[in-house]
Amino acid sequence: MTIAEPTDPKGKKPKPKVRYIRLRNKLQSKVGGAKRGEAGSVSPEVLEKALAEMKKAEEEYPEWVRKTLVELVDELKGAKEKQPIERTKHFKRVGAIAHELKGQGGTFGYPLISAIGKSLNDFTQRDVLVTDNHLEILKAHIDTMRAVINGHVSGDGGGIGRELIESLEHAIAKYGDTAAS
Repeated sequence: MTIAEPTDPKGKKPKPKVRYIRLRNKLQSKVGGAKRGEAGSVSPEVLEKALAEMKKAEEEYPEWVRKTLVELVDELKGAKEKQPIERTKHFKRVGAIAHELKGQGGTFGYPLISAIGKSLNDFTQRDVLVTDNHLEILKAHIDTMRAVINGHVSGDGGGIGRELIESLEHAIAKYGDTAAS
């Protein structure tokens, strides 16, 4: 059995109706309203204001991280007070916070915080029973970020930064999937 395509009463196939929708390029107007193919421009005043806001945010970033570390410590304490089977909510909340840290560190001159945040975020994506060893790994990440911020270690931290990341990776490999201690 075949299904026939719809036809009009005269037996001809109807032409499909096509509508073209041209959306206004809002981004284009935000960069000086340049026409297609031309370079846009931003006024020096607007650019200066944006750079000043970025500078301010960069200066405030270490304090924001310290406040975020307090949130992480609170989640860690909450998890420690529970049995392993009840810790998942805290583990996932740590992952969400780590995701924010991962995304912002590099923007504000602390790519090492981003790397540690990525490590912590990746670690918390596991679907595992959260053991005491897992909580120690969380603590190690928190302590490492605290050392980076308090030591004003901007950039990637050089050799020390690589060693810190490698030690976190080693701890995850060694203790990440083990039973409760």
